[in-house]
Amino acid sequence: MGYKMKTSIPKLLGINPELSTYDVPVFEKNLPKGIMGSAHIDKTISVDKRLSDKNKKQVVEHELMHMKQFKSGEVSYDSQYIYYRKTPFSPIQKILIDSITPGDPKLPWEAKIYKKTGIFPDKMKKNGVS
Repeated sequence: MGYKMKTSIPKLLGINPELSTYDVPVFEKNLPKGIMGSAHIDKTISVDKRLSDKNKKQVVEHELMHMKQFKSGEVSYDSQYIYYRKTPFSPIQKILIDSITPGDPKLPWEAKIYKKTGIFPDKMKKNGVS
């Protein structure tokens, strides 16, 4: 007689199976206020589990574009700095993480994504997102 699990592995790990891909798992977490999602160098995405399903999908779309920026070498980061280059051959700008607000549309790497998607954090906040 075998043991039957009452829940699935993704649910146990906090993974959203609908938004995850084979390469990029999407973890649902309680993120700090004002942060809806984040892309990580280890090819994972965290999304605030308090968001609506529609907003989670929009946040994951945004964060997947950051993954493309990581892959192309346009953006990278470590524990202290964000490294950004405007074009593949331009010099790397080193920006202290503590000196910026995450997701700020004025940051050049964020501005590119907001321009492509047309979805800005203030629009999501008006739709009841914290």
